[in-house]
Amino acid sequence: MTYIGKGIVLTGTVHAEEPVSIAGSLKGDVLADNQDVSLEEGGRIDGSITATSINIGGTFIGKLIALKVVRLKRTAWVKAEIAAPRIVMEDGAIFNGPVEPARIEAALRVAAYRRKAEPSPVA
Repeated sequence: MTYIGKGIVLTGTVHAEEPVSIAGSLKGDVLADNQDVSLEEGGRIDGSITATSINIGGTFIGKLIALKVVRLKRTAWVKAEIAAPRIVMEDGAIFNGPVEPARIEAALRVAAYRRKAEPSPVA
């Protein structure tokens, strides 16, 4: 598991081949198609997350695309578009935005296209 701690501030795209837990801040995208992604309480993401399952306990603004489920914990503050077959909200979670369970395939195709359009890292 990759852990991005409270004192870390990232800008850009995170490509993950393993589960990711974020307690810091990210301005950008998390692409973890076959993995789970968690945004911990106190963490913040301005961007998008594409993953198998997404757990939000912090502040998120952007777009969430999950193949299985999006879970909003009681500490979550979310302003986002959600494309997922299932969404779970705990009492106390704050959510504002549309939920589109039928648009998962289209959202995944757009995310895959965006991933291919990014420049390759230079070694």
